[in-house]
Amino acid sequence: MKVTVFGAGGMGLYFAAMLARAGHAVTVVGRPETVAAAAHPLRLTRAGADLDVPGVRAVTTVDPEPADLVIVAVKAWQVSEAATALRPAVGPDTVVLPLQNGVEAASDLAAVLGEDRILGCTCVVIAQRVAPWEVRCLGADATVEIGPLTGEFDPIFTAVATALEAAGIGVTRSADIQATLWRKLMLIASYGGVGALSRRPVGITRAEPETAALVRTAMHEVLDVARARGIALTTDDVDRMMKVYESFSPDTTSSMQRDLAAGRPSELAYQNGAVLRFGRAAGIPTPIHQTVYASQLPGETLARG
Repeated sequence: MKVTVFGAGGMGLYFAAMLARAGHAVTVVGRPETVAAAAHPLRLTRAGADLDVPGVRAVTTVDPEPADLVIVAVKAWQVSEAATALRPAVGPDTVVLPLQNGVEAASDLAAVLGEDRILGCTCVVIAQRVAPWEVRCLGADATVEIGPLTGEFDPIFTAVATALEAAGIGVTRSADIQATLWRKLMLIASYGGVGALSRRPVGITRAEPETAALVRTAMHEVLDVARARGIALTTDDVDRMMKVYESFSPDTTSSMQRDLAAGRPSELAYQNGAVLRFGRAAGIPTPIHQTVYASQLPGETLARG
């Protein structure tokens, strides 16, 4: 496949490296420092081994030819701008795969590029960019759960799933991608939001019964908002996501939590802020997510200058 990866952070470089190792023609769209570093092979560290992956291109602007697969690996607030930049790379047979947290990236892309070839996606991987052309996978390789925004899995979507699997990325096909996206939001916004408030990792927040109960209640708030929007979630999903939270390594923190703690722009508006925003639109109170959002907003505003 001809693959365009838009974004050269940890996620973008990881997917670029994994797909290039599997023999696909991969181009990464990034900043000038990325292009300069791409004079050398892309370095991937995974499973305790350092691998040099040759042949990955890096450019600062999108190639004016359609790709078979476009992976959108920027932050949630950059998706709409990315969609406009990606128009030359998206043809009638191009599949677009967003990797962002939250529930709005796929619809933001669809508003610009059309929804027929967009795969909704949740992704689990810890991929850290350690240099402009070097990425480290901490822990297991990525797993994704994917599903088309409209219709069924047609041969083009199936080909993308097969390519990801052959590259070493675990794939689950979702029968209801909107439920999948909201289930992921239930998890990350709740444990990450409480983690941001407490400034502590999972091992500490889940060891305190009162704090762990706060995470569960935050998940129920997401459940109430999702149901009001017609999303097919139940209390079983809260139990399921609590088990995921309880299974995390004790030092786990969410990416939003880390960004907030470091004074960097974060996805606050697309996680806790989204729960609050959708809740207000539906008349559903979300006091925990409102507290997270309001308490972290001054730091977020400062980080954005």
